[in-house]
Parts: sequence; C-alpha cells; structure tokens
Amino acid sequence: MASIYRRGKTWWGRIQRGNKEYREPLETRSQSVARKRLTQWIDRLDAAAWGEKPRVTLNEIADRFTNEHLPNIRHQSARRYGVSLIHLDRELGHLMLDSIGSAELIAFETSRRADGAAAPTIRRDLACLSSMYGFAIEREIVDSNPVSAFLKRAKKRGLRENEARTRYLKKPEETKLVAAASPRRTETDETIRRRAKKKHKGPRNDAMLEAAIVVAIGSGLRLREQFDLTWDYVDLPGRLIRIPGERAKGKRSRDVVLLDSAVEALSALPRHFRSKLVFWHRDGARFRHLDRGFKAAATRAGIKDVRWHDLRRTHGCRLLQDHGWSMEMVQAQLGHQSIKQTEKAYAFLEVEQRLARADNRAGHESERPAAAKDQKANSRTNTNRTA
Repeated sequence: MASIYRRGKTWWGRIQRGNKEYREPLETRSQSVARKRLTQWIDRLDAAAWGEKPRVTLNEIADRFTNEHLPNIRHQSARRYGVSLIHLDRELGHLMLDSIGSAELIAFETSRRADGAAAPTIRRDLACLSSMYGFAIEREIVDSNPVSAFLKRAKKRGLRENEARTRYLKKPEETKLVAAASPRRTETDETIRRRAKKKHKGPRNDAMLEAAIVVAIGSGLRLREQFDLTWDYVDLPGRLIRIPGERAKGKRSRDVVLLDSAVEALSALPRHFRSKLVFWHRDGARFRHLDRGFKAAATRAGIKDVRWHDLRRTHGCRLLQDHGWSMEMVQAQLGHQSIKQTEKAYAFLEVEQRLARADNRAGHESERPAAAKDQKANSRTNTNRTA
C-alpha cells in the first residue's frame, strides 16, 4: 500500500510494507511530480529487497556528500561546492544517479549558459558533480562516473578553465609596493612622537601589511597558510617555516625555506602577549585577508593588475631566475602536488627568456652594419691621410 499526502505545502510519500510504515518527503509542491517520485521510491525499495544496489537520486547522494565529505575538505572548497550543489540540485536533483548521462549533462550545461554562467563556472559545477560520483563509487552506490568523459569531450568545444595567470612583480615593482605599504611613508617625527604618547594595543595594520607582503614574496606561502601561521612553526635561526598537514592544501606537510627578506621582516614583527599568530589585529585576532590595504598600496605605487596570489608566483620566479633552484626544489617549496603542476605554472618564464635572448640578438645584429660602416669610413680616412 502506498499513497501521497500533503504536509504544509510539500507532498510526502507513505508506503506500508508488512507491519512497518515508511514516510519520506518528496520535496515538491506538484502532485503529479510527487506521484512519479513515489513510484521511484517503491522501485528502490523493491530493488533493495531483491539484493540489488539501491538506486538513489542526486538529491539523496548530495545530502550524504554534504554531511560526510565536505567537513573533511578546506572551507573555501566546501563553500564553492555548496554553490555548485544549488545549481545541480535545481537541474538534476530529482534524477536517479545511475540514469544521468550525456543528454542530461548537456541539458545542464545549456541551462547554466542561459543563466549567464561562464564556461569556467560551469566546469567547476560539473567537477563538483564528478566528485559526488567518486564519493558514490567508493560506497558502491554506482559503478561508473559519466562526468569524467563528458568533461574531456566538453573541453574540446570550449568548456575549459581560464588561461593560467602569469603576473608576477618585477624587482622595481616589488620595491615600490613595499614602500607604498610601509607606515613610514606618511609619518613625520612629530606624528611618531604623538603615537608614542598614546596607548596602542599593537602595531598599525599597515605595518603588518608591509611585513606580510615581504614575507609572502620571501616564502611563497599561500594566503591561508600565511595568516594561519603561528610562532610555534617558525624557526628563524634555521630559516624555516613548518606547514603542518592540517593547515596545508591537500593535507601535505612541508618545510618552507625563508629568503633573507622574509627572515628580516619576521624578526622585526612584534608578538602579541596572548595570541600565537604571526600576523594579528590589535586584539590578537587573525586577519582574513589584507586586500583593502594591498589594493590601496598598489594604487599608490602605480602598479596595475596585481593580486595577493601574484606574490606567491613572484617567489617562485625569484627562486628560478635569481637563486638557480630546480623545478623539483620549487615544487617542494610551494607544495605543488606534482612536478607537472610546477612546470605548467612557470612555463611562461621560458618564453620570456627566449624573447629576451631574441631581442638581445636583434640588437647585436642591428649594431653590426653600423660598426662595419664606421670601420669602412675610418679606413678611407686613413688611406687619404697616407696619400
């Protein structure tokens, strides 16, 4: 015996099996949709009774995915998955997980494009769905993941991530940015004396900003790693920072070597009497970011198109260009998952190097005709003098 009934504005299903009654929200206000979902529910119960794998909807696996998987990943990734799950639930949530194929995925892509979503956004939504299938495969709910093959085909027709960013700071830009971030840029002797007379709970935020920029370029730490950093993991005499697995991307711990500039900046930082954080507000609290001050400093320095993550990329460029590090060493320093990731991230440097050498050669070649002409003229002059 099975029936549907309304509870508030939503339809519910009720099934009687033996002496036990089952109830489940059908999550719809439409009576016709509720009857279809009741039939699907009955089919799943029958399959389970015969020892078959129980069929589940995307909505059902999304609930388990949210409760069991998302708490184990980074907060930022979990939040991004949460946004994708809203769109996946709206378009595909009512479908059985094992019934979703290329036709349904194309329909989802088409709908998201109609909403104005960009290709990289849609690709991230589908990556979230692919992760859900991986979650379901591990629990033997489904046998295959249709999204992986779909993404490979979709990439060929333009559904791909944006081109990798290659912006990094040249040395003159770095000097200007650090100077523009410094609290000393506007302070006179009189303002310093006034500040000394007042009771302050800690350094000004722009003093922390200056140090944070220098440390970011001198260590290559990710933003979260840098602002989560406590003095327990800093070894200034050894010029090392230890990043524990629970704070690192991918849960991979590593040791980060500090360049001289970072050691100097960290050595000058004041410590809070209560908080162990390296970078802190006046009350000892953690910075979420320093974007506002960073953008203001970049504007004062006249530097365009620069983001905080570009400081990490600048560190990698310095290691390769100035310190002669190998790609393998840079991979370990930055915590990349594979050497391919590092090579792909810094491949643009090789192009820059080739262009620079081509420009140098062109300059030398342009100088040769002029030099030959001068030499010929000098030869004629000497001949005339001899005559």
